[in-house]
Amino acid sequence: MKKRQKAVPVLTAAIGFSVLMSMGSLAAYSDSGPGVASLWKQDERGWWHPNLDGSYPADQWQQINRKWYYFDAEGYMKENCWIETDGKYYRLGSDGAMLSSQEIEVDGKTYTLNESGEVTNGNPQEMSEAELAVYSLAQGIVSRITNDSMSKPDKAAAIYRWVQGNMTYTSNGPIGDPVEGAMYGFRRHSGCCYEYYAMSHYLLLAAGMPNIEVVRASDNHHYWNLVDVDGTWYHFDATPRRLGGNWCLVPTSYLQQVSWGSHNYDIEAYPKTP
Repeated sequence: MKKRQKAVPVLTAAIGFSVLMSMGSLAAYSDSGPGVASLWKQDERGWWHPNLDGSYPADQWQQINRKWYYFDAEGYMKENCWIETDGKYYRLGSDGAMLSSQEIEVDGKTYTLNESGEVTNGNPQEMSEAELAVYSLAQGIVSRITNDSMSKPDKAAAIYRWVQGNMTYTSNGPIGDPVEGAMYGFRRHSGCCYEYYAMSHYLLLAAGMPNIEVVRASDNHHYWNLVDVDGTWYHFDATPRRLGGNWCLVPTSYLQQVSWGSHNYDIEAYPKTP
């Protein structure tokens, strides 16, 4: 069985997408996307699509029923992420299909996509001056608490310990802007769950681990991170809890069994965990 490389925020495609667009469909199937059992296949790691000759697309774009999808090096469909091809950025939706001819908002930033799906307004990798300042602080901390011999899980654990050991939980602190929240936490060493999320966001980024915000579905009043560790997504919540426990790199099943009241979220709207 293939092992899936999970989605990351920005990937570089191995094949020029503009060339593929000019070639048209590489495989003309009659299905309409993941969920069509007769053609799309799914295992515990994600969706993949066999070709008529028994092979499957890998590390490339492929058009299926007039929609473009990107498959990673092991043949699994990517979703909810940016794909970089020939210096151009494209966005995949929650169903894996490339978005086009619309304006979208990702992580509080607005992007315009043309009819070919290319970003024509906005840069997914561009940081503002304020964000660069926060990122610089995070890089300094990460350089002190980690080293090159550590694995990414080890670095995540070091970040988890640093945030918990250097923050005091309060009900105060800005919510809604990760740059403002992280700077508030770094300067005051205190804040609510949003500051814990925001600081962790930039610390994990500085350690080479892309991550996204998760919001509690029941009331939208708790925030934590979903982090990509070498292609696999895990939950990361450094906010202290009265019941204790380790919430560094845990799967969704752990949240469901131990703390679903505090960590319930829309599972289908986020990348899958093991």
